Amino acid sequence: MTYRMLWANRPFRLLWVGTLAMRLGMQIGVIDLTWLVLKSTGSGEKIGVVLALYAVGDIVASPFVGVLLDRWPRKLLLSADVLAQAILFMVLGILFAAHHLPFLLLLGLVSTAGALSPLAYLGRMIILPNVVSDEGWEAANTVMQLNMNLVTLLGPALGGLLVAVMGIAATVMITALTSFFYCGVLLQLSRSFYQSKQSHRPQPFKEEIAVGWKFLRKVPLLLTLVIVTLFFSLTYGPLEPALPILVQSVFKAGPQILGLLWSSFALGAIIGTFLWGYYRPRWPLRHVVAGIIILWGLCSGLVGVTGNAWVAMVFLALGGLTYAPYNILYSVWRQRLVPDTLRGKVFGAINSVTGIGLPLGQALGGFLIGAVGASMTVRVGGVACVVLGFIVYGKKSLWVIPPDASGLQSSPG
Repeated sequence: MTYRMLWANRPFRLLWVGTLAMRLGMQIGVIDLTWLVLKSTGSGEKIGVVLALYAVGDIVASPFVGVLLDRWPRKLLLSADVLAQAILFMVLGILFAAHHLPFLLLLGLVSTAGALSPLAYLGRMIILPNVVSDEGWEAANTVMQLNMNLVTLLGPALGGLLVAVMGIAATVMITALTSFFYCGVLLQLSRSFYQSKQSHRPQPFKEEIAVGWKFLRKVPLLLTLVIVTLFFSLTYGPLEPALPILVQSVFKAGPQILGLLWSSFALGAIIGTFLWGYYRPRWPLRHVVAGIIILWGLCSGLVGVTGNAWVAMVFLALGGLTYAPYNILYSVWRQRLVPDTLRGKVFGAINSVTGIGLPLGQALGGFLIGAVGASMTVRVGGVACVVLGFIVYGKKSLWVIPPDASGLQSSPG
């Protein structure tokens, strides 16, 4: 499927625009929430608690959300979820403006938002294969990855600007409005795009949660991708807490340079997404995954070697370029390997596993910074990535593609 044909697909176009608005709103919301907590409590530690609680809510809720997406009407669930998130952010803004937002209530609202978040993410991944035909899945996921890269590039800067110009309460309302807009998009999509082709009576809830884990054990390639993604996120994680310290202590610079560093990564990821989407190389999956991890490890590790911020930007841009195809491949292969009737349960189980990697890596990074310093922490993360890549390359037997996987065009490892 060509990109022109894909973009002529109105349901996909609606989903892409709605997703862009929702993601941009949530990125703005994270920036706003950080400042809200700082203004409400004056505590950096409490910012960490709030953001961690949001992530924990996501991880814990994912398996339950996955079962609901396979049992209940998906259109109703997704629309209600986005509407609930919009209302939550409106309540946050109103309470903050009225100076009636105690920290415990803030924690309750944030944890609820975190528990609701998997519905939007998993739901989008589940319905995307129904919006486009099998041969268009890779192109569709490439364009969706570009969507995320644009948000990563523009979101933090836009969020900071809006908070500075409009204030915290008004910016929270913008996040709520993007959720309302996305809800409108979801309601416009035909019910057939949401339909789970359920062919059996639902089992008891506890047994249905176990279905996702059982499926993972039966499909070695999918389990391999999940484990690799978990460890990839873990080895990437230390870079995030280390980079601000590196900017301050090694580059002798301020937040503007930190923003430029992450923008460089996002710009590289956009270029990498375009290149992958244009050429669509049909290399063996194992080679591609291992190559991405090794190249990312080299580029990110070199950030901890240089003492020049501008050179570090080049390394992060190259890292983003090499990193970008991973999320495309990971999304496509999950969709190919999991039938529609099980996508909710399996994707929910996957999210609860892979979601642990980043916060665990960030926590490990915080420990390493205290023990060996920011520069060495970044280097250690890079070396760990390279080692992981070579391990992935060496385990050829785990990369055999099942003969019944749909839409296969890549050769096995």
